[in-house]
Amino acid sequence: MISKAVKKLTSSRVSTTFTNQLTDSGMNFVKLLVTFLLGILIPFSFAPFDYWPLAILSVALFQWQLDQVNSAKSAFKLGWSYGFGVFLAGASWVYVSIHEYGYAPIPLALIMTGLFTFLLGLFFALQGYCYKRLAVSSPLLNALVFAATWVLFEWIRSWMLTGFPWLYLGYGHINSWLSGWAPVFGVFGVSLVAALTASALKFVISQQSCGKYAYFIAATLLLWPLGFLFAQINWTEAQREVSVTLMQGNIPQEKKWQKEYRPVSLSTYRQLNRNVDSDLIIWPETAIPYFKHQVSDWLAETERQLKPHQGLITGLPYYDPNSPAETPVLHNSIIGLGSASGQYHKQKLVPFGEYVPLQDILRGLIQFFNLPMSNFRPGPSEQPPLKLQGMNLLPAICYEIAYPEFIASNMQFEDQQQDLIITISNDAWFGDSIGPKQHLQIAQMRALENSRYVLRATNTGLTAVIDEKGIITYSMPDFVSGGLNATATTHQGLTPYSQWLNYPLLVLIVLILVGINLFPIIFSASKPTN
Repeated sequence: MISKAVKKLTSSRVSTTFTNQLTDSGMNFVKLLVTFLLGILIPFSFAPFDYWPLAILSVALFQWQLDQVNSAKSAFKLGWSYGFGVFLAGASWVYVSIHEYGYAPIPLALIMTGLFTFLLGLFFALQGYCYKRLAVSSPLLNALVFAATWVLFEWIRSWMLTGFPWLYLGYGHINSWLSGWAPVFGVFGVSLVAALTASALKFVISQQSCGKYAYFIAATLLLWPLGFLFAQINWTEAQREVSVTLMQGNIPQEKKWQKEYRPVSLSTYRQLNRNVDSDLIIWPETAIPYFKHQVSDWLAETERQLKPHQGLITGLPYYDPNSPAETPVLHNSIIGLGSASGQYHKQKLVPFGEYVPLQDILRGLIQFFNLPMSNFRPGPSEQPPLKLQGMNLLPAICYEIAYPEFIASNMQFEDQQQDLIITISNDAWFGDSIGPKQHLQIAQMRALENSRYVLRATNTGLTAVIDEKGIITYSMPDFVSGGLNATATTHQGLTPYSQWLNYPLLVLIVLILVGINLFPIIFSASKPTN
């Protein structure tokens, strides 16, 4: 009898344990799916959608999900699922360049896009893991830990493995009151306030009332009108107006580098220049599809056709004549002609688009690894600005405008400040996707952070003039050929962010994460067991 009872009890326990495991497994799958769907909401806060409240809700529910798991391992999985959703929805435009212009078959392009976004999800996975490891028993302090780890990993993503400075939470607030924090602490400062707001919302959702967290919620909400007040400050002084014309050639990407089509590009831009009277004319990235030394006579003739007061800035590839023939040094460059002068070689290169990592292994495997002009070298770190009639112009080629600290750190060269920011791009690689819209919004944030006009000339769009407040003052439709005539105002002076860069914010983050965990007595909290 006893033996039968023991067997029955054991069998019952095994059955219960097995059932619980199945239930936990099912719940884990549901949690991962829900977290993945929450991640998909984040890109809808950016251009062209601009529904920033969705991101606040998404982040709040993501933290709630993390708080409900007991281990850092589980938080790692949830973070990976969340990040996969963020990048799959927000960086899906890479599929266009891989398939349509890299000529990869649809199945391969889908696999490569999925792998790319899946690996990027690791940043959020590590973020979730670190948050759970650093979390303490106080939900109030965890709100600070969560926001700090969020911004810390946004910053890490800006430089690790050359960086992927895209889809930062702060970009969704270019038109909200939080934008006023950008000239003070940059886009990461905006992200910090947005993440704190999400934590405040999490308290409301989880507690169904403000309750004992009312003071934290109120303090967080006060950061919004404070941002509005910062936005009213003129951080720099206007100097002079400059007439500009930004050219958009609308050259088809699939034809751009074809030998028989290259003269068409030259003819297109030469024709667009006719009857233009602006002080500054800007052509986009690699508008001239020849190396500089190959078109020296054509450039000289173009320069002679300019009026005495006019300067022309254009992008073109550059071959370093001092480099050995067997290993030539090529640059993606920008030069000034006429009253504009100077030359700049791009420093932040796009992997696979401008150089191929592990090229000895990858080149030749598929056509995507053999794209035209994908063998560039980065330019030197210290390069003087371009010049125009005594003004300093800070150049940024395509992807470079996405690096917050890179632009801010170059706002002053030696003892001279930059008057305008010039960015040229060729977003034809991403077709009519959300990528170029996000890219333009990123340029708006750089204008706001540094309180400078940004002049953005692109091949197929979106060509625009952005004022020192990050507002688009002039723009032209994409996928049309023409010139955008506008005026821009130069500025002098440096914003707090241009002077301090990310250092104050990083110090604050370290104080939060280290202080809360090293001094639990001071903070009246203790770490839980994971």
